[in-house]
Amino acid sequence: MNTGVRMGDGARGVGVDALPQGSGSTGAENVSVSQYAPLPSAVSHNRFDTRTPLQQVFYWTPDQWEQFTCEWVRMRRDELGYLGVEIVGGTNDRGADVVAFMSDQRLNGVWHCYQCKHYSADLTLDDTLPEMIKPFVATLETSRTLPTRYTFVAPRIHPRLKDTVLTPAELKKRFLAYMDGRTRPVAALPSATREAVRELAVRTDFSMFWTVNLDEVLEVYSKSQLFASRFNLPPTGEPRKLLPPPVPQGNEARYLQKLLDVYQERFGVDITTVEDAFEHPSSGQHLGRQRVAFFDAESLRMYARESVPGDAYEELQDDVLANLIEVVDMDFPSGWDRLQEVLKASGQLVPTGSPLLTHLVSHFRNSQRKGMCHQLANDDKLTWCKGGCR
Repeated sequence: MNTGVRMGDGARGVGVDALPQGSGSTGAENVSVSQYAPLPSAVSHNRFDTRTPLQQVFYWTPDQWEQFTCEWVRMRRDELGYLGVEIVGGTNDRGADVVAFMSDQRLNGVWHCYQCKHYSADLTLDDTLPEMIKPFVATLETSRTLPTRYTFVAPRIHPRLKDTVLTPAELKKRFLAYMDGRTRPVAALPSATREAVRELAVRTDFSMFWTVNLDEVLEVYSKSQLFASRFNLPPTGEPRKLLPPPVPQGNEARYLQKLLDVYQERFGVDITTVEDAFEHPSSGQHLGRQRVAFFDAESLRMYARESVPGDAYEELQDDVLANLIEVVDMDFPSGWDRLQEVLKASGQLVPTGSPLLTHLVSHFRNSQRKGMCHQLANDDKLTWCKGGCR
Protein backbone atom coordinates (compact mmCIF):
# COMPACT_ATOMS: atom_id res chain seq x y z
CA MET A 1 0.00 0.00 0.00
CA ASN A 2 1.16 3.53 -0.67
CA THR A 3 2.37 5.29 2.48
CA GLY A 4 0.98 8.73 1.73
CA VAL A 5 3.75 10.01 -0.51
CA ARG A 6 1.36 11.81 -2.79
CA MET A 7 -1.82 12.31 -0.81
CA GLY A 8 -1.82 14.46 2.21
CA ASP A 9 0.65 12.26 3.41
CA GLY A 10 -57.64 -5.18 13.52
CA ALA A 11 -57.63 -9.11 14.65
CA ARG A 12 -60.34 -11.24 16.28
CA GLY A 13 -60.70 -14.65 17.88
CA VAL A 14 -57.17 -14.96 19.28
CA GLY A 15 -56.23 -15.10 22.93
CA VAL A 16 -52.87 -13.68 23.98
CA ASP A 17 -51.71 -16.97 25.41
CA ALA A 18 -52.49 -18.66 22.08
CA LEU A 19 -50.53 -16.22 19.90
CA PRO A 20 -47.90 -17.79 17.63
CA GLN A 21 -44.45 -17.13 18.97
CA GLY A 22 -42.22 -15.04 16.70
CA SER A 23 -38.53 -14.29 16.80
CA GLY A 24 -38.88 -10.84 18.43
CA SER A 25 -39.60 -7.24 17.32
CA THR A 26 -39.71 -6.99 14.07
CA GLY A 27 -9.54 14.94 -15.10
CA ALA A 28 -6.29 16.95 -15.45
CA GLU A 29 -2.86 15.46 -14.83
CA ASN A 30 -2.61 17.28 -11.49
CA VAL A 31 -5.63 17.88 -9.25
CA SER A 32 -5.63 21.14 -7.35
CA VAL A 33 -6.02 20.95 -3.59
CA SER A 34 -9.16 23.11 -3.85
CA GLN A 35 -10.99 20.14 -5.29
CA TYR A 36 -10.41 18.30 -2.03
CA ALA A 37 -10.42 21.18 0.46
CA PRO A 38 -13.45 21.36 2.79
CA LEU A 39 -16.08 23.96 2.11
CA PRO A 40 -15.92 27.12 4.26
CA SER A 41 -19.32 26.17 5.69
CA ALA A 42 -18.15 22.71 6.80
CA VAL A 43 -19.80 21.93 10.11
CA SER A 44 -18.11 20.83 13.30
CA HIS A 45 -17.43 17.17 14.02
CA ASN A 46 -20.55 16.67 16.13
CA ARG A 47 -22.91 17.47 13.23
CA PHE A 48 -23.41 15.94 9.82
CA ASP A 49 -20.58 16.72 7.42
CA THR A 50 -21.22 19.00 4.45
CA ARG A 51 -18.04 17.95 2.64
CA THR A 52 -18.27 15.50 -0.22
CA PRO A 53 -16.75 12.03 0.25
CA LEU A 54 -13.90 13.05 -2.09
CA GLN A 55 -13.13 16.09 0.06
CA GLN A 56 -13.16 13.96 3.21
CA VAL A 57 -10.93 11.29 1.69
CA PHE A 58 -8.18 13.89 1.19
CA TYR A 59 -7.64 13.91 4.98
CA TRP A 60 -7.63 10.14 5.39
CA THR A 61 -4.50 8.18 6.12
CA PRO A 62 -3.42 5.41 3.73
CA ASP A 63 -4.53 2.90 6.35
CA GLN A 64 -8.02 4.41 6.38
CA TRP A 65 -8.20 4.18 2.60
CA GLU A 66 -7.08 0.54 2.81
CA GLN A 67 -9.75 -0.28 5.42
CA PHE A 68 -12.38 1.50 3.31
CA THR A 69 -11.33 -0.57 0.29
CA CYS A 70 -11.54 -3.77 2.31
CA GLU A 71 -15.08 -2.89 3.45
CA TRP A 72 -16.08 -2.27 -0.18
CA VAL A 73 -14.60 -5.59 -1.34
CA ARG A 74 -16.45 -7.44 1.43
CA MET A 75 -19.71 -5.85 0.27
CA ARG A 76 -19.13 -7.53 -3.11
CA ARG A 77 -18.21 -10.90 -1.57
CA ASP A 78 -21.35 -12.77 -2.67
CA GLU A 79 -21.44 -11.07 -6.06
CA LEU A 80 -17.90 -12.11 -6.93
CA GLY A 81 -17.88 -15.48 -5.17
CA TYR A 82 -15.25 -14.72 -2.55
CA LEU A 83 -14.73 -17.19 0.29
CA GLY A 84 -12.73 -14.66 2.26
CA VAL A 85 -11.38 -11.12 2.16
CA GLU A 86 -8.37 -10.01 4.18
CA ILE A 87 -6.01 -7.07 4.56
CA VAL A 88 -2.38 -8.13 4.13
CA GLY A 89 -0.89 -4.75 3.37
CA GLY A 90 2.42 -3.85 4.96
CA THR A 91 6.06 -3.09 4.18
CA ASN A 92 6.51 -6.48 2.51
CA ASP A 93 3.03 -7.05 1.09
CA ARG A 94 4.40 -7.80 -2.42
CA GLY A 95 1.85 -5.47 -3.98
CA ALA A 96 -1.18 -6.99 -2.24
CA ASP A 97 -3.01 -4.74 0.21
CA VAL A 98 -6.42 -6.44 0.20
CA VAL A 99 -6.77 -10.03 -1.03
CA ALA A 100 -9.95 -11.93 -1.87
CA PHE A 101 -9.66 -15.67 -2.43
CA MET A 102 -12.09 -17.90 -4.27
CA SER A 103 -10.95 -21.33 -3.07
CA ASP A 104 -9.65 -23.00 0.07
CA GLN A 105 -6.17 -22.77 -1.45
CA ARG A 106 -6.39 -19.00 -0.92
CA LEU A 107 -3.23 -17.35 -2.32
CA ASN A 108 -2.18 -20.67 -3.81
CA GLY A 109 -5.42 -20.90 -5.78
CA VAL A 110 -7.67 -18.43 -7.58
CA TRP A 111 -7.65 -15.02 -5.94
CA HIS A 112 -8.03 -11.30 -6.59
CA CYS A 113 -5.69 -8.55 -5.46
CA TYR A 114 -6.58 -4.94 -4.59
CA GLN A 115 -3.72 -2.47 -4.48
CA CYS A 116 -4.65 0.72 -2.59
CA LYS A 117 -3.20 4.07 -3.67
CA HIS A 118 -3.95 7.21 -1.65
CA TYR A 119 -2.61 10.15 -3.66
CA SER A 120 -3.55 13.83 -3.86
CA ALA A 121 -3.35 13.72 -7.67
CA ASP A 122 -4.80 11.33 -10.22
CA LEU A 123 -3.20 7.88 -10.29
CA THR A 124 -1.15 7.63 -13.49
CA LEU A 125 0.46 4.88 -15.54
CA ASP A 126 3.87 5.91 -14.23
CA ASP A 127 2.56 5.23 -10.71
CA THR A 128 1.26 1.77 -11.56
CA LEU A 129 4.05 0.29 -13.72
CA PRO A 130 6.45 -0.27 -10.77
CA GLU A 131 3.61 -1.86 -8.79
CA MET A 132 2.77 -4.23 -11.63
CA ILE A 133 6.18 -5.83 -11.25
CA LYS A 134 5.35 -7.03 -7.73
CA PRO A 135 2.78 -9.78 -8.44
CA PHE A 136 5.12 -11.30 -11.04
CA VAL A 137 8.05 -11.31 -8.61
CA ALA A 138 5.85 -12.77 -5.85
CA THR A 139 4.78 -15.59 -8.16
CA LEU A 140 8.39 -16.35 -9.03
CA GLU A 141 9.79 -16.17 -5.49
CA THR A 142 6.92 -17.56 -3.39
CA SER A 143 4.22 -20.23 -3.66
CA ARG A 144 1.60 -17.61 -4.55
CA THR A 145 -0.22 -17.99 -7.83
CA LEU A 146 -0.62 -14.96 -10.05
CA PRO A 147 -3.92 -13.21 -9.14
CA THR A 148 -6.59 -13.54 -11.81
CA ARG A 149 -7.52 -9.92 -11.18
CA TYR A 150 -5.28 -7.13 -9.94
CA THR A 151 -7.14 -3.88 -9.25
CA PHE A 152 -5.68 -0.49 -8.46
CA VAL A 153 -8.05 1.38 -6.13
CA ALA A 154 -7.46 5.13 -5.85
CA PRO A 155 -9.62 8.21 -5.16
CA ARG A 156 -9.00 9.41 -8.71
CA ILE A 157 -7.73 7.57 -11.79
CA HIS A 158 -6.14 9.58 -14.62
CA PRO A 159 -8.15 9.17 -17.85
CA ARG A 160 -5.06 8.03 -19.80
CA LEU A 161 -4.36 5.29 -17.27
CA LYS A 162 -7.98 4.13 -17.45
CA ASP A 163 -7.85 4.12 -21.25
CA THR A 164 -4.65 2.08 -21.23
CA VAL A 165 -6.01 -0.48 -18.77
CA LEU A 166 -9.11 -0.82 -20.93
CA THR A 167 -6.83 -2.00 -23.76
CA PRO A 168 -4.87 -4.91 -22.22
CA ALA A 169 -2.70 -5.36 -25.31
CA GLU A 170 -1.51 -1.76 -25.09
CA LEU A 171 -0.97 -2.07 -21.33
CA LYS A 172 1.14 -5.18 -21.88
CA LYS A 173 3.17 -3.40 -24.54
CA ARG A 174 3.83 -0.48 -22.21
CA PHE A 175 4.82 -2.81 -19.35
CA LEU A 176 7.27 -4.81 -21.45
CA ALA A 177 8.84 -1.57 -22.68
CA TYR A 178 9.11 -0.47 -19.06
CA MET A 179 10.87 -3.73 -18.17
CA ASP A 180 13.39 -3.07 -20.97
CA GLY A 181 14.25 0.32 -19.47
CA ARG A 182 16.56 1.27 -16.66
CA THR A 183 14.26 2.95 -14.15
CA ARG A 184 15.18 2.42 -10.52
CA PRO A 185 12.50 -0.27 -9.79
CA VAL A 186 13.67 -2.29 -12.82
CA ALA A 187 17.40 -1.76 -12.23
CA ALA A 188 17.01 -2.88 -8.61
CA LEU A 189 16.00 -6.37 -9.75
CA PRO A 190 18.66 -9.06 -10.20
CA SER A 191 19.14 -9.66 -13.92
CA ALA A 192 17.79 -13.23 -13.68
CA THR A 193 14.66 -12.02 -11.88
CA ARG A 194 14.19 -9.20 -14.35
CA GLU A 195 14.30 -11.59 -17.29
CA ALA A 196 12.00 -14.09 -15.55
CA VAL A 197 9.47 -11.34 -14.83
CA ARG A 198 9.51 -10.29 -18.47
CA GLU A 199 9.07 -13.87 -19.70
CA LEU A 200 6.15 -14.44 -17.29
CA ALA A 201 4.57 -11.16 -18.38
CA VAL A 202 4.78 -12.18 -22.04
CA ARG A 203 2.74 -15.31 -21.21
CA THR A 204 0.22 -13.39 -19.10
CA ASP A 205 -3.17 -12.00 -20.13
CA PHE A 206 -3.05 -8.36 -19.05
CA SER A 207 -6.83 -8.19 -18.79
CA MET A 208 -6.11 -9.16 -15.18
CA PHE A 209 -5.36 -5.48 -14.45
CA TRP A 210 -8.22 -3.15 -13.52
CA THR A 211 -8.65 0.32 -12.04
CA VAL A 212 -11.38 1.59 -9.69
CA ASN A 213 -11.84 5.12 -8.39
CA LEU A 214 -13.89 6.55 -5.51
CA ASP A 215 -17.02 7.15 -7.60
CA GLU A 216 -17.10 3.50 -8.64
CA VAL A 217 -16.57 2.32 -5.06
CA LEU A 218 -19.42 4.54 -3.85
CA GLU A 219 -21.85 2.93 -6.31
CA VAL A 220 -21.76 -0.08 -3.98
CA TYR A 221 -20.73 1.51 -0.69
CA SER A 222 -23.51 4.13 -0.67
CA LYS A 223 -26.12 1.32 -0.43
CA SER A 224 -24.62 0.15 2.88
CA GLN A 225 -25.49 1.41 6.34
CA LEU A 226 -21.75 2.00 6.77
CA PHE A 227 -21.98 4.89 4.30
CA ALA A 228 -23.58 7.41 6.68
CA SER A 229 -21.20 6.45 9.48
CA ARG A 230 -18.03 6.49 7.35
CA PHE A 231 -18.73 9.93 5.85
CA ASN A 232 -20.80 11.39 8.74
CA LEU A 233 -23.76 11.94 6.41
CA PRO A 234 -27.47 11.74 7.23
CA PRO A 235 -29.17 8.53 6.13
CA THR A 236 -31.58 8.72 3.21
CA GLY A 237 -35.06 7.36 2.57
CA GLU A 238 -38.16 7.04 4.72
CA PRO A 239 -39.48 4.31 7.05
CA ARG A 240 -41.69 1.83 5.19
CA LYS A 241 -45.28 1.63 6.42
CA LEU A 242 -46.07 -1.60 8.30
CA LEU A 243 -49.70 -2.66 8.74
CA PRO A 244 -50.78 -4.85 11.66
CA PRO A 245 -51.29 -8.44 10.50
CA PRO A 246 -54.90 -9.66 10.81
CA VAL A 247 -53.84 -12.19 13.44
CA PRO A 248 -51.69 -10.78 16.26
CA GLN A 249 -48.15 -12.17 16.26
CA GLY A 250 -46.07 -13.67 19.01
CA ASN A 251 -43.96 -10.55 19.27
CA GLU A 252 -47.08 -8.60 20.36
CA ALA A 253 -48.04 -10.89 23.23
CA ARG A 254 -46.73 -8.93 26.22
CA TYR A 255 -48.00 -5.45 25.40
CA LEU A 256 -51.38 -6.86 24.32
CA GLN A 257 -51.74 -8.67 27.64
CA LYS A 258 -51.05 -5.43 29.46
CA LEU A 259 -53.74 -3.70 27.42
CA LEU A 260 -56.22 -6.49 28.23
CA ASP A 261 -55.52 -5.91 31.94
CA VAL A 262 -56.29 -2.22 31.45
CA TYR A 263 -59.56 -2.95 29.67
CA GLN A 264 -60.71 -5.47 32.26
CA GLU A 265 -59.92 -3.07 35.10
CA ARG A 266 -61.65 -0.13 33.41
CA PHE A 267 -64.77 -1.81 32.06
CA GLY A 268 -65.27 -4.33 34.87
CA VAL A 269 -65.90 -7.21 32.54
CA ASP A 270 -64.00 -10.39 31.79
CA ILE A 271 -61.70 -9.36 28.91
CA THR A 272 -59.12 -12.10 28.68
CA THR A 273 -58.52 -12.48 24.96
CA VAL A 274 -57.88 -10.17 22.06
CA GLU A 275 -61.23 -11.32 20.66
CA ASP A 276 -62.96 -10.15 23.88
CA ALA A 277 -61.30 -6.76 23.58
CA PHE A 278 -62.28 -6.30 19.94
CA GLU A 279 -65.89 -7.29 20.61
CA HIS A 280 -66.29 -4.86 23.52
CA PRO A 281 -67.94 -1.61 22.28
CA SER A 282 -65.42 0.64 24.03
CA SER A 283 -62.11 -1.21 23.86
CA GLY A 284 -62.29 -2.52 20.29
CA GLN A 285 -61.41 0.68 18.45
CA HIS A 286 -58.84 1.64 21.10
CA LEU A 287 -57.05 -1.68 20.72
CA GLY A 288 -57.02 -1.31 16.95
CA ARG A 289 -55.34 2.10 17.23
CA GLN A 290 -52.70 0.77 19.63
CA ARG A 291 -51.76 -2.03 17.24
CA VAL A 292 -51.40 0.46 14.40
CA ALA A 293 -49.15 2.60 16.61
CA PHE A 294 -47.06 -0.43 17.61
CA PHE A 295 -46.39 -1.34 13.99
CA ASP A 296 -45.65 2.29 13.12
CA ALA A 297 -42.92 2.13 15.75
CA GLU A 298 -41.74 -1.20 14.37
CA SER A 299 -41.39 0.41 10.94
CA LEU A 300 -39.11 3.04 12.48
CA ARG A 301 -37.11 0.30 14.20
CA MET A 302 -36.63 -1.48 10.89
CA TYR A 303 -35.65 1.77 9.16
CA ALA A 304 -33.03 2.42 11.82
CA ARG A 305 -31.68 -1.12 11.54
CA GLU A 306 -31.36 -0.89 7.75
CA SER A 307 -30.29 2.74 7.32
CA VAL A 308 -28.62 4.01 10.49
CA PRO A 309 -25.36 2.49 11.77
CA GLY A 310 -24.94 1.59 15.39
CA ASP A 311 -27.70 1.50 18.02
CA ALA A 312 -29.49 4.80 17.35
CA TYR A 313 -32.95 3.29 17.83
CA GLU A 314 -31.99 1.73 21.15
CA GLU A 315 -30.50 5.09 22.14
CA LEU A 316 -33.82 6.73 21.28
CA GLN A 317 -35.77 4.16 23.30
CA ASP A 318 -33.49 4.69 26.29
CA ASP A 319 -34.01 8.45 26.10
CA VAL A 320 -37.80 8.07 25.86
CA LEU A 321 -37.88 5.55 28.72
CA ALA A 322 -35.82 7.80 30.99
CA ASN A 323 -38.53 10.45 30.67
CA LEU A 324 -41.63 8.28 30.68
CA ILE A 325 -40.64 6.20 33.69
CA GLU A 326 -41.17 9.26 35.89
CA VAL A 327 -44.75 9.52 34.62
CA VAL A 328 -45.37 5.79 35.07
CA ASP A 329 -44.23 5.98 38.69
CA MET A 330 -46.82 8.65 39.57
CA ASP A 331 -50.04 7.70 41.39
CA PHE A 332 -53.07 7.25 39.13
CA PRO A 333 -56.62 6.08 39.87
CA SER A 334 -56.31 3.29 37.31
CA GLY A 335 -54.11 1.67 34.74
CA TRP A 336 -56.21 3.37 32.04
CA ASP A 337 -55.33 6.80 33.43
CA ARG A 338 -51.65 5.86 33.65
CA LEU A 339 -51.65 4.63 30.07
CA GLN A 340 -53.34 7.78 28.76
CA GLU A 341 -50.93 10.09 30.59
CA VAL A 342 -47.89 8.18 29.34
CA LEU A 343 -49.17 8.25 25.76
CA LYS A 344 -49.79 11.99 26.10
CA ALA A 345 -46.33 12.59 27.57
CA SER A 346 -44.67 10.67 24.75
CA GLY A 347 -45.95 13.23 22.26
CA GLN A 348 -44.34 16.07 24.21
CA LEU A 349 -40.83 14.63 24.43
CA VAL A 350 -37.88 16.26 22.69
CA PRO A 351 -35.23 13.51 22.55
CA THR A 352 -31.63 14.66 22.16
CA GLY A 353 -28.39 12.91 21.41
CA SER A 354 -26.08 12.03 18.54
CA PRO A 355 -26.57 13.39 15.01
CA LEU A 356 -27.88 10.01 13.91
CA LEU A 357 -30.42 10.00 16.75
CA THR A 358 -31.46 13.53 15.82
CA HIS A 359 -32.02 12.36 12.26
CA LEU A 360 -34.12 9.43 13.52
CA VAL A 361 -36.23 11.82 15.61
CA SER A 362 -37.10 13.69 12.42
CA HIS A 363 -39.17 10.60 11.48
CA PHE A 364 -40.60 10.18 15.00
CA ARG A 365 -44.32 10.92 14.45
CA ASN A 366 -46.90 10.89 17.24
CA SER A 367 -48.20 7.44 16.30
CA GLN A 368 -44.66 6.07 16.47
CA ARG A 369 -44.13 7.70 19.85
CA LYS A 370 -47.22 5.94 21.18
CA GLY A 371 -46.09 2.74 19.53
CA MET A 372 -42.73 2.98 21.28
CA CYS A 373 -44.60 3.03 24.61
CA HIS A 374 -46.07 -0.34 23.66
CA GLN A 375 -42.66 -1.58 22.53
CA LEU A 376 -41.29 -0.69 25.96
CA ALA A 377 -44.28 -2.42 27.58
CA ASN A 378 -43.60 -5.42 25.36
CA ASP A 379 -40.09 -5.53 26.85
CA ASP A 380 -41.53 -5.26 30.39
CA LYS A 381 -40.02 -1.81 30.88
CA LEU A 382 -43.44 -0.14 31.24
CA THR A 383 -46.61 -1.48 32.90
CA TRP A 384 -50.00 0.21 33.14
CA CYS A 385 -51.80 -1.61 35.98
CA LYS A 386 -50.04 -1.31 39.33
CA GLY A 387 -50.88 -4.87 40.23
CA GLY A 388 -48.98 -5.98 37.15
CA CYS A 389 -50.14 -8.34 34.44
CA ARG A 390 -51.46 -11.84 34.60
